[in-house]
Amino acid sequence: MREDARRIWERALPLGELLDEEETQTTKAAFGIVPLADSTLKRFGVRYLRAAKALVFPWFAPRDAALRGLKLLVAEQQGDAVSYTEETFPRFDAYRNLFGLPLIGRRDTEVVLTGRELDALALHQATGVPCLALPRGATILPPALLPYLEQFRRVTLWLGDDLRSWEAAKLFARKLNPKRCSLVQPGDLQPRPLEALNRGLNLTKILRAALPAGHKAIVSFRQLREEVFGELANSEQVAGVKWARFPELNKLLKGHRRGELTVFTGPTGSGKTTFISEYALDLCTQGVCTLWGSFEINNIRLAKIMLTQFATRRLEDQLELYDEWADRFEDLPLYFMTFHGQQNIKTVLDTMQHAVYMYDITHVVVDNLQFMMGHEQLSADRLAAQDFIIGAFRKFATDNTCHITLVIHPRKEDDEKELQTASIFGSAKDRKLTTGPGKRYLQVSKNRFDGDVGVFPLEFSKASLTFSSYGKSKAKLKKVKEEKAPSPKKGPNGGVGGSSKS
Repeated sequence: MREDARRIWERALPLGELLDEEETQTTKAAFGIVPLADSTLKRFGVRYLRAAKALVFPWFAPRDAALRGLKLLVAEQQGDAVSYTEETFPRFDAYRNLFGLPLIGRRDTEVVLTGRELDALALHQATGVPCLALPRGATILPPALLPYLEQFRRVTLWLGDDLRSWEAAKLFARKLNPKRCSLVQPGDLQPRPLEALNRGLNLTKILRAALPAGHKAIVSFRQLREEVFGELANSEQVAGVKWARFPELNKLLKGHRRGELTVFTGPTGSGKTTFISEYALDLCTQGVCTLWGSFEINNIRLAKIMLTQFATRRLEDQLELYDEWADRFEDLPLYFMTFHGQQNIKTVLDTMQHAVYMYDITHVVVDNLQFMMGHEQLSADRLAAQDFIIGAFRKFATDNTCHITLVIHPRKEDDEKELQTASIFGSAKDRKLTTGPGKRYLQVSKNRFDGDVGVFPLEFSKASLTFSSYGKSKAKLKKVKEEKAPSPKKGPNGGVGGSSKS
């Protein structure tokens, strides 16, 4: 374990050793863990860092069960609910480890995977079953952990209480072999383990009701009944991840959903790549694992654009802030394909398949389709070849529960004529985003989720390379603070990374 993590671990002590009984109960109440016994916290090695008012969770390496990392959890009361802020030490290596691993015996053939350490504590206390907390919750199941998990005959995934956790559980089950996996489906009577313990629910009963992950090719409504009810009861979650920077887009599309295909087009020079960069960055800062395939511009230039949009400022003029913003940007679940120029569609799809398996990618950006057209000698009719490629991407999105954003040049770039669906297709097939000529605006011309279409204006900020009002409002707020401050010297304003993950 690195020296900084070791120092934190040595300074932190078990709750019972650090605090008196009254302060211990006050601390438990602040974290929403009153039902958790001191013996449970001690058994899992949980400590408390009084100076930071943080719980400290130890993470262990599957290879030798050695202590390799820590997670610090700080609680904040928000009305009747408790929200958590976490920090890991070391920042990246810790994600290859597991919480609760020393309590797993050699003879254990079953295990429950949870999305949070507090859930693993609650579940083990209530049921006595072996429990492990995944290092990044419902965001990713690191491939480095798969060999260790192979030893279990049965794996139950109880990652959270929302549809996003449910989708992640189904995705992780594919990695672990669906035949040996069961899933706890979120619902009012099946919340996440800590909440279930707080509400006095029977966690053993919930585990026994877990659904098998393996599905046959044909299902009946009886098998779908609970999922249909879940979609009706959680319509906001079903609508997908909301854009923080583009509220107008939320009004039309309702949200970003897995398993769908977005086709985006616009005239040359209208800012397609720059807009999609911010559009994808918005989602990525909210935990949507994103893979970029930019065949037209290289990854260094693309990363520079995205970092500028992330910081909402020209870092060229403030190089002393580069490392700070680069560290924040590096934490995002963002990956890049290394292709450049013409590529074969099969090679691209194989790379995407690998990324979905290895990094749990749920959003792929392909910019743009024309760079695959030269390799597909399918027909003299380029529209037919284009339809074939789009069909392949659509099938990939469905089969892998992954959203694909596909950039396509329009068939005709007529400055006098508004772009229509027929500008890219022989017939209308998919929802399409488009930027119009002249004054920049975004047009949704087809939307299969609920049919809403419309147009809203975009204003480009050259300093932050953003189309949203986010960068401009941040700059205005910073200016106001500087005018009110007694000293002109100011630090960074927090940027995208802090606000969009709330």
